[in-house]
Amino acid sequence: MLLIPTLCLLTQAAAVPQASRARTDTVLGNSAAVVRRDSTSTARIAIDLGAGLSGAFSARSVELSVNANQPSAKAPPTTTVQLKFLRTPDTLSPQLANRVGGTDRVANVEVTLSGRSASPGMILRLHDVQVVSMRLVTNDDDIGLIQQRLALEESIAQLSIDLQEAQRQLTVTESLDKRKMSSSLEVAHAHATADVLTRRLAVQREHLALVEQQLARWVPIEEEVVLSANRVELSYVR
Repeated sequence: MLLIPTLCLLTQAAAVPQASRARTDTVLGNSAAVVRRDSTSTARIAIDLGAGLSGAFSARSVELSVNANQPSAKAPPTTTVQLKFLRTPDTLSPQLANRVGGTDRVANVEVTLSGRSASPGMILRLHDVQVVSMRLVTNDDDIGLIQQRLALEESIAQLSIDLQEAQRQLTVTESLDKRKMSSSLEVAHAHATADVLTRRLAVQREHLALVEQQLARWVPIEEEVVLSANRVELSYVR
């Protein structure tokens, strides 16, 4: 019965402050749960192929599932741990492919999920791991990202024009105010309009920068890797 509270802690990590030291929980329970964290940059995975944990690689769409197999008259209850993720093909790909469905197991796999903002990060440690499957998938995310970039560029261009006009109106209003030809309310309104447009333009530029980063990391083909393990440990770290 320990599985449910253990994984609930993982899903609530962004909302509940954790201690500064790491805490490790070993999954032993007899229910099922899924932990998912989609990210293009914050997931790092290291695999021990016999010479210790190798250099970590980036992964996205990391999904960890823990399921309990119901006991029978002939077999005691067991727990199945499965890790699925997407990665960019590289020199590690043939080594993983050679282990699919074989008896050659991986000693350890370590997954590091960096926390966002004030939320803690997480480390998943899988032990006695088997490569269940590996397949190549096409990545069409660039289509949506390019559309977002075009829309943002158009929005930024229009906001820039609007801001220039607002700043011109502000200059004119302030000049008239000095000659007692405009009210303080008109001056305040001109300032507020320019400030709002400035903030909107800054937000859109930040959004565009994020889209550009995603496009820079985009690859046309990815590997979907599925691993199974006999045991997993979850750690929370600041």
